[in-house]
Order: sequence, then C-alpha cells, then structure tokens
Amino acid sequence: MVRKKLKKLVFAGIVALAVMGCTRSWAAIVTTIYEFVPEQSTVVVYGRGGPYTYPIEGQFQLTVDYDMGTASFDWIVTNDIWSDSVGDIFYMTELDGTVVSDNRIDFFSESTDPTFPGRDILLEFTFTDDLVHLTSSTYYPRYAMDAPFYTLDAIAVPEPMTIFMLALGGMIVRRRYY
Repeated sequence: MVRKKLKKLVFAGIVALAVMGCTRSWAAIVTTIYEFVPEQSTVVVYGRGGPYTYPIEGQFQLTVDYDMGTASFDWIVTNDIWSDSVGDIFYMTELDGTVVSDNRIDFFSESTDPTFPGRDILLEFTFTDDLVHLTSSTYYPRYAMDAPFYTLDAIAVPEPMTIFMLALGGMIVRRRYY
C-alpha cells in the first residue's frame, strides 16, 4: 500500500516538473539582494545651494523575469540623502523595468509626485562581471527651476548570503540529479 502511494507521489512530481519545464516559469524569474559599495556609490544633489555629493549605503532586492522581459525593485533600504532615501528620491519601487539585453535593464517612470508633475526618471541597470552599475537622473519640467536635480552613480554587489544560497541550491540539485 505504501509503495503504491509512493509511486503516485513520484508520478505527480514528474508531471509537475514536466509542466514547469514546458512553461519554463521556474527558471525565468531571478530574485537577488544587492548591497551598495559605499566607496563607489553616490548621489549628487544639484540646487539647494550646491552640488552636494552623498555616499550610498544599503541594500535592495531586484526581481527579473527574463521570459516576460520585465524587472522590478521589490524593496530598497538606504541611508537618507537630506530627508529622503535613495529609493524615495528615484521612486525605485515604482519604476517599470524592461530587460534590454542579457546585461542591461532600463527602468522608466513618469513620477506621480504632486509637487512636480511630469518629473521623469530613467534608471539604467548594467551587469558587469560580479557587480551591477546603476545610473540615473531625475528630470523636471522647465517650470520647476527651483526643484533639486539628482543624479545616481552606484555600484552594487550581490549580498554574500544570496551567493551562498545560490551555490547551496546548485549543489543540492547537482547531488540529486547527477
């Protein structure tokens, strides 16, 4: 009796794996936590009496769906630049990401900020070796001359725990199937 149930369970597992393999949904979505490198990550604020340069410290989680060609920031936690975090300044969790190539993702959004309607944000996310390069600028309409203008130039690396979990998952799969 136990053998019969085990056979049914194994058969159901094989069918589930075959369905996932046909839809490829299990391999197409990648979620990674990244950590900013403070020595190589800055936000420059123009207006409000200067340009002022601030280092960025913190993390963010990025989810990329390669089959759909989309990407999104799930969350971002950074130090504050004046009174806002980097995620708030660039509306990162609200940006729509498009996978442009294997090593580049573009994020774009027209801000819904009621103070400065029409504030467009473009963020480029480029994969280079084991790190990512983020560049962005905020664009304001011409009538908002007194509004601050921000630029982002940052380097981030995958969080060590993320790399460990990916390696551990690869070892488990390799041990079970090879």
